[in-house]
Amino acid sequence: MSALLIHRRSVLAALLALPFTGLRAAPRQRDDALAFALTSTLRARTLKARVEPAVAEQVRKAARKDAARPVHLMAEVRTGGLLKGEGGRETSQQAQEDWRQARLQALAWRLSGEMPHFEASRRLALAWTSGYQPSFSPVDETELASLLMGFDLIQERLNGVEREQVRAFCRTLAQGYLSDPVKVGGPSTARNNWHSHRIKIGTAAAYVTGEALLIARAKERFLAHVPRNIGAGGVPFDFEQRDALHYTTYSLEPLLTTALMARAHGDDWYGAPEAQRLAEALAWLAPYAQGKKTHEEFAKSAVPFDRKRAAAGEKGFTGNWEAKGAANVYLLAARFDPAYLPLALELRPPAWALALYRD
Repeated sequence: MSALLIHRRSVLAALLALPFTGLRAAPRQRDDALAFALTSTLRARTLKARVEPAVAEQVRKAARKDAARPVHLMAEVRTGGLLKGEGGRETSQQAQEDWRQARLQALAWRLSGEMPHFEASRRLALAWTSGYQPSFSPVDETELASLLMGFDLIQERLNGVEREQVRAFCRTLAQGYLSDPVKVGGPSTARNNWHSHRIKIGTAAAYVTGEALLIARAKERFLAHVPRNIGAGGVPFDFEQRDALHYTTYSLEPLLTTALMARAHGDDWYGAPEAQRLAEALAWLAPYAQGKKTHEEFAKSAVPFDRKRAAAGEKGFTGNWEAKGAANVYLLAARFDPAYLPLALELRPPAWALALYRD
């Protein structure tokens, strides 16, 4: 067993040994200017009043099932390029679920005030930011941004040492994901959905650090990527490469999430001239999301792995695209163009997304 893995397991054991049961939150910080990825301290404090009671109850109900979830810390998280049963894919999926749960549990705490949810989010955030070395593979690590969005919601109740631990992790994350050239992935990944996810992760991390140079680098990467990722008339490169609306939304969602993070910090990346094709892509996709058009997924994909997944019978890699796959895309889009809100609600976004993204 490597010394690094032994160290990570020792860190995890120490974190799990903390007295989480009956934990009392640290006193609220007086400083409302804490750096954040998506949700400021002020907005976090008003979240309960903003979210519809029925949505809040759905979030709480989902979170209660996993409030006692153990941490699935591992040295390497990998799901990209793997079919079911290959290469420990299912174990890595549990790790990725940890990152989503950090966000869900934090939301549930803000909406209910129930301390087990705070404890769960804290446990996950501290374990992963102290015991994990990023691989910088965006398709494997995109949900690290979810962990940081969970951190937003609990950070004012963490102590200074804990917050600095997360920021140090984010510094590494931002520097790696915003690097040029990219650390992991072939040439086409600097143009397709991989880069959209790199930018989302890097931007979230940069904003958590609060460091102006990293934030400026994130903005530069975003504005350069949009016209490379989305062609004339709003047709995304991912659609041309994969012949799939699945990958169209998989690229647009992180781009819109990134733009929303910038907006939360008072900067309009979505409305920048360099990013105008993002609005064009939403207009191009809308007839499919509305059910006016249909598309047979992956029929002409240029990527061999897509055919491998179709042959293995993986859901979504054959047949017509399901419009519900655009629910979060149009919920995010509605923050920039309210005309998309009825479509978003018709597509039924998950409760956590309504709680976190809806204005």
